[in-house]
Amino acid sequence: MECLNPHLRQLVYSSVVAVVSICGQFTTVLMATEAPSEPKAQWNAQETDTLLAHLFRNLSEAGDGNNFKAATYTSAAATLAAANLLTAGPPKTAKRCKTKWMSLRQMFGNIENYRSLSGVHWDSERGAGIEGEAAWAVWNAYIQSSQSRGSMRQYHNAGWPFYSCGCPSSSGQ
Repeated sequence: MECLNPHLRQLVYSSVVAVVSICGQFTTVLMATEAPSEPKAQWNAQETDTLLAHLFRNLSEAGDGNNFKAATYTSAAATLAAANLLTAGPPKTAKRCKTKWMSLRQMFGNIENYRSLSGVHWDSERGAGIEGEAAWAVWNAYIQSSQSRGSMRQYHNAGWPFYSCGCPSSSGQ
């Protein structure tokens, strides 16, 4: 570089700094970009029923908090694949079976908590059976008190089809 005149040397240094800066910015953008997520599972009622039947048959394998081991979810996925019930979305994997079980347990627990409130109603056909302003006020307060309860909103006057199965909640209810 000693053979370059000072002005040209300054230009080369500036160019190198600019390229390094652009590479650093590009790396930052790449790191901040989320990887494409895999498609979400879409469960139909028959798949959910089959999953629950499989897990209930294997309930003795559930540990603390009614959590199953990975092998149980793997066998549930195999059972679902063999039953050929898929109507939409990707095939059910062990991970998707576990996620579905956790969401079913959470919904059951939310319903049980709601049912424990004084003066409220719940049944399999009408859900919370919300009628009147006072009932709406209690229902909305319950739904808004926790982010996980938001999924219950649709059951204000319709039952949750899987409530009668008696999913154990994470607290062992």
